[in-house]
Amino acid sequence: MAAPVPAHLSSPLFLEPVATDRARSRVEALVADHRTGAWAPTPLESRVAELLLASTTADGMLTARRIRAALWEGDLAMTYENDGRFAQLLADLVPVLDDPELTSLDIVDAAGELVAAIAASGSEALVA
Repeated sequence: MAAPVPAHLSSPLFLEPVATDRARSRVEALVADHRTGAWAPTPLESRVAELLLASTTADGMLTARRIRAALWEGDLAMTYENDGRFAQLLADLVPVLDDPELTSLDIVDAAGELVAAIAASGSEALVA
């Protein structure tokens, strides 16, 4: 017997779950601001991104556990730097990654690219 279709997928309009929509909005907004220079990571945010990126070297995947560990490293200070946008983005990814029904690979891919860009900008700042 086939598994039941989740309620949010059975809708003819396919309304995205709130957690997924929130994570998508935050990722898209921060990616856009980072690309245009309207937002630049602080040294702490760059370091946390470097640690998060290093944790994914084995399989290349952002996971909720890895994000929680990165947020722990950023501590409370990260929630204040740059209005806490990077910390909030990471926090919004956790429930999306915890629940397979909420996970959207395009969000995870975009977030991974953003983490790599933030980590790289921290490395560039050290060279300069």
